[in-house]
Formats: sequence, structure tokens, C-alpha cells
Amino acid sequence: MASLNGGFHIKDMTPISMLDWEGKLATVLFLGGCNLRCPFCQNPELVLQAGDIPDIPPEDVEKYLKEKHSWIDGCVITGGEPTINHGLEFLLSRIKNSGYPIKLDTNGTRPRVLRQLIEKELVDYIAMDVKTSFDNYKLATGSRVNTETVKESAELLVKSGIETEFRTTVVPGYTKGEDILWIARYLARLNASRYTLQQFRPDRVLDPTVGRIKPYPRGFLLSLVEECNDFLPTKIR
Repeated sequence: MASLNGGFHIKDMTPISMLDWEGKLATVLFLGGCNLRCPFCQNPELVLQAGDIPDIPPEDVEKYLKEKHSWIDGCVITGGEPTINHGLEFLLSRIKNSGYPIKLDTNGTRPRVLRQLIEKELVDYIAMDVKTSFDNYKLATGSRVNTETVKESAELLVKSGIETEFRTTVVPGYTKGEDILWIARYLARLNASRYTLQQFRPDRVLDPTVGRIKPYPRGFLLSLVEECNDFLPTKIR
């Protein structure tokens, strides 16, 4: 792998995970930096303090992946937001050349990057966040977001045929029931194949005031799943 001066910054690594790629035992690489400031972000240090976190030498990652090749099923690239790392393509190509399938987590704001990665067959599975209904995106992201880029990414992923999961973290005050149903209907119109609702966890969030928010009861999420299933297959994580 290249020097980190090449534009990607591995800030953390989970050697073995059974949670980040359903059905696979995966190694998870966390890249630093993000172009959004979602108040409920679960990795705030990667967003706000990435420059203060030492980089993991890519040579160490490559060595680990080679050693565990016989029993690790794939590699997950997450963040932060991986697509803002200029060396992402090089990183993915090295991992693919090592024989690993790759899952990429993204907020969908960089459709051109996603298109390039798909065209070059550098990703096998993409999980894309749809934060809330598009009218409320600024609230949920803490940023000015051109939602047309999010739409473009969603449409790209569905049309590409690549295995894709759309997901929303359900946070009181940021994602209401009507927002979730709006997203489900929108994704159904695109012919998306799956939608996942993620339970909000108030620990370790970007905005400390959000840490005082009580998550929705599981029963509420189950009722949302039931309603969303009228539009497309939906589950809770």
C-alpha cells in the first residue's frame, strides 16, 4: 500500500467483526475526515479530531490481511466519510488485489467517486445512509447538503446492480416516523431492494446535547418496519 501522503488516512481498525457486513467475517478500516457534521454521529473523533489521531501504517494493514486471508471473508471501509479521501481508489485496488471483496460505507454526497469505484469494479457492496427526508437534511447533517447529490448516488447504486443497502439512523427530533416512511416510499420508487433502520445510541455522539436524547422504543421501530415493508423489504439493526 502507498504512503499515507498519497491521500488516505487509516485511523482505526477492527481486525474481526461479525456486525459490519451481514453474513461475513470482516476486517473494518476506519478512514478519517467527513464532509458532514451529523449531531448524532457515532464516530465523532474521526470527524472532528482526525488530524490528532495517529495513522495506522498501511503496511501493517496489508500484512494483517495477508496473514488472515484464509478466514477473513471481506474488508469494510468506513469512516468518517471514505469518499473524501483522495487515495481511496488506490487503497481499494490494493485490497482487491489481495483477493478480498470490499464493502464501502458512504453518506452518498460524492456520486462521481462512487461511479468511478463501481466502473472500476473496486467495490462489491455499498451501504449508503439516507439521513432523513430531503427537506430536513440540514438539521440531520449539521451541514448544507445539496440533496441532488444524494439523489444521484441513490439512483446510481440502484441502476448499477451492485449489492446495496440503504439505511437510516432513527433519532428522536431528527428523524420522525413520517421521515422514515417518506424515505421508504422514495427508495421504493427507485426500485431499491432493501432498507435498514438503525437504532440510535446516545453514547459517544458528536453533539453532547444529543447524548441526552432518549432513543425511540423498539416497539416504535418495529411498527415503522411493518409500515415500510409495504414499500420495500425493511429491517432493524
